[in-house]
Amino acid sequence: MKKSIFNVAKRTARGESKRIFGWFPLKYQLLGLFVLLAVFLGATLVPEESVPPSLDKVHAFLLTWRNKAVRASGLPVSRYEDSHILPNPRTDPIRIYFAPSPKISPALCACIDSAVRTVEVCAYDLKLDDAAQALVNARRRGIAVRVVTDTDNFRNPAVSLLTRNGIPVVSDRRKSLMHHKFVVVDSRYVWTGSFNFTPNCSLKNDNNAIWIESPGVAAGYRAKFEEYWNGRFSREARPVRAADSVFIGTVPAGFAFAPSDSVRRRLLLELSQAQRTVDVMAYSFTGSDLAEKLRELVRRGVKVRCLFDAGQAKNKASRDRYLELIGAEVHLSSNLSGKMHHKVIVIDNRTVITGSYNYSANAEYRNDENILIIRSPSVAELYTKEVNRCIRGTKGY
Repeated sequence: MKKSIFNVAKRTARGESKRIFGWFPLKYQLLGLFVLLAVFLGATLVPEESVPPSLDKVHAFLLTWRNKAVRASGLPVSRYEDSHILPNPRTDPIRIYFAPSPKISPALCACIDSAVRTVEVCAYDLKLDDAAQALVNARRRGIAVRVVTDTDNFRNPAVSLLTRNGIPVVSDRRKSLMHHKFVVVDSRYVWTGSFNFTPNCSLKNDNNAIWIESPGVAAGYRAKFEEYWNGRFSREARPVRAADSVFIGTVPAGFAFAPSDSVRRRLLLELSQAQRTVDVMAYSFTGSDLAEKLRELVRRGVKVRCLFDAGQAKNKASRDRYLELIGAEVHLSSNLSGKMHHKVIVIDNRTVITGSYNYSANAEYRNDENILIIRSPSVAELYTKEVNRCIRGTKGY
């Protein structure tokens, strides 16, 4: 009896299965799967700022997994809007790059390749073979190439390639860091940002770089380079003059160097002018006076968002927990395959501050650092989108 009941049940189940899956021929099943995949991919193409709040988590989930799949494929394609060219009156376009990306390293090489007279490089860490080769090629074209690097990285193979090919390289020869990541081309163009010239910073870490045409900015960065070239690092360097009255075409800009120019005081001044929003992306944030300034902003109704590297946030001196307690919106990066290496502040969607400067005592008082200030809603919009991507974790780490 039990056996017959079992056989009937088995036949019934088999029949139901045939009925369910037999409704649609295989070609229609494949078509349905294709349609679902198309809907999935289509949803990920919707700009993040256009997604209704009720669907934000769904969109972030789909976008994250699409980008993870792209990364896993190993294809040299962009997973998000990682490069931008902004037309700018009276100058070449402003070029902005975000990482991880397959585009940021070739862009650095293009910057070097554009030289017709001189290239000065201040690079904390140079490990990109293509960038080193671009410098060698520039010298072979008759370009005057000079490089300053940190003494800890002086023996990198990429640096050795430069010296073997006759490019003069000097190091800071001290414990504190020559932490810059900038290039000056023809006393007219500047490349700077948080991007170290390494494979990890190109393909794993969150970073940014900006390439601009501005003789005024270039003059300041080149003056600082000359100090380093002549052995004046850190506190031996002099303040840079006329750093507040420069332009990138028609875009007002400014710059400052640490430790000579009191960068922290400049940051506090810029933050004091915030009226509506402040976004901070920081690899390291241990400065108590900057934290107190953000507290002041929160108290007067400014929306403050902070994104920190998850590893650095474990540091006892990190101010992430304090900022969370005083009402700032605090996030830890989901980039666990690399580092959240940005050093960016966006104020009122109008002003962007970027560069090599971590928000720490070492950056203020010991290391050689720089910040570049750009007063442009168009530039700020792109950096705000990067803040949103990094907070949502949709870059496919």
